[in-house]
Amino acid sequence: MSKPILCIGTYAKTPFHIEKVGKNVYCIEELCYILVNNAFLLDEDSFGNDLFDWIEKECSLERLSDELRSMYMKKCSIASLAGTILDYVGYNSKKEVDRTEEILRANAGMDVYRKKMARADYLLKNNRYSMAFKEYEFLLNNTDELDKKTKAKIEHNEGVMYARLFLFERAADMFLKAYRDGGDEASLIQYLGAVRMNLSDKEYVSFVADNEDMYEASMVLEKRVNELEELFGSSKSNLAVGTLSVYKAEGKMGEYYDVVGKITDELKTEYRDLVKSKVG
Repeated sequence: MSKPILCIGTYAKTPFHIEKVGKNVYCIEELCYILVNNAFLLDEDSFGNDLFDWIEKECSLERLSDELRSMYMKKCSIASLAGTILDYVGYNSKKEVDRTEEILRANAGMDVYRKKMARADYLLKNNRYSMAFKEYEFLLNNTDELDKKTKAKIEHNEGVMYARLFLFERAADMFLKAYRDGGDEASLIQYLGAVRMNLSDKEYVSFVADNEDMYEASMVLEKRVNELEELFGSSKSNLAVGTLSVYKAEGKMGEYYDVVGKITDELKTEYRDLVKSKVG
């Protein structure tokens, strides 16, 4: 059994918005959670008088806010500022505090370009597509001497996000740009995959026939598709769909709707769990 955590301060009437993370926090413990779990996204702009005023007025932690203001005036690092907050509150373990400070120190040594690239990759990995798009687009539009390999990586990652959002036409455009700029076969295969999802089988076959230079990549894609179909064929989801077909064909509508209800409940549960995992 874990030891109880004693909360300090008061619960804020007005939340503090952490722009780099896109989250609101309502108490000092929530702030600590954000600092530890999103350290990679934070920079100097995340710590300033707005935060210190919120800690004083909304959380009733005047002593902590005074200490932070004093450190800020002395131009202490963001790692030191975050460490002071975490140590004062005592919400996180020493290991978590040390790791957070280490990440923030490493971030401070990066130039703006590398920070934004690292932040965008982190956001993509954690399915925060809107924020990731902003970081990638900033790099594409504001970096004069972006080498083709890096540009191709950004374009490929934007293609991945579009595909996950089922925007296959846009995904195909980005994967093709990535392939032309970087020459990576992975981008070409993803391009064909996005095209395949956006066309009928007949249209896709015609497309491949008209683009003979993509034939080998199309064979790699088809192999992967076949492997996925085999996996789905033996999956629980496919068995449930097969059961539904049998019940409907035999007119067993009571059993049919029972299975539909169970599948729907499972999907609702999965969705709720997904939403919970994205909060905070």
